Amino acid sequence: MKRRRSVQHGMQGVFVFVLLGLFALMSTLLVLFGAQMYRGTVTHSESNNTNRVLTSYVRSMIRAEDAQDAISIEEMDGVSTIAMREYIGDIEYITRIYGYDGALYEQFTAADRPFKAVNGTKIIEISSFTPKLENGLLTVEMTDAKGEEILVQTAIRSEF
Repeated sequence: MKRRRSVQHGMQGVFVFVLLGLFALMSTLLVLFGAQMYRGTVTHSESNNTNRVLTSYVRSMIRAEDAQDAISIEEMDGVSTIAMREYIGDIEYITRIYGYDGALYEQFTAADRPFKAVNGTKIIEISSFTPKLENGLLTVEMTDAKGEEILVQTAIRSEF
């Protein structure tokens, strides 16, 4: 009888060892799948945030400067810009938004100063920026750094 008990006791040990190994394997797989899902969620969230930043930035700049004959599209040194004019006191200033050297830039300067794209403030990485103004509708086509196309359309209210 002693032999039976030792064999049965040995089988119980093997069963517990296999059960612990299976638990460790499943725990590892669960952590790996969770990490992969988290990575995918973060990537999607970053892309969505970039899209929202670009659209919100362009729309809010346009709406803030929306006045009669204040917004135009200008080609300056081979760079297509959205030019927003305003007067502070008796001095005319221009805020320009443009794509240059792989990024979206903003430049605020007096209207009589020459435009130099390199002097702007870098906002966010983009690979293309194409603004159009037709019949009171400003359309901006952009491509972010990851290649996702973004379209922003804003009605110029002062045009109506």
